[in-house]
Amino acid sequence: MEPLRVLELYSGIGGMHHALRESHIPAHVVAAIDVNTVANEVYKHNFPHTHLLSKTIEGISLEDFDKLSFNMILMSPPCQPFTS
Repeated sequence: MEPLRVLELYSGIGGMHHALRESHIPAHVVAAIDVNTVANEVYKHNFPHTHLLSKTIEGISLEDFDKLSFNMILMSPPCQPFTS
């Protein structure tokens, strides 16, 4: 089975990436996207080899999405109401 090519939106510190890895499903996270710079620093520590974009998803063109060539999307639920 060919590994899934995964795009992680609203990646935060990488909780969904970690869950995917723990599931043992053959997959490669091709990119992660989050606007929170503090969360992105933690993400980089947790997954240093994953391409991380520090921007909103509205800031990414359809052409850029196409270049990532993903076939699965992971998204974390919003956590802002629970953090300070």
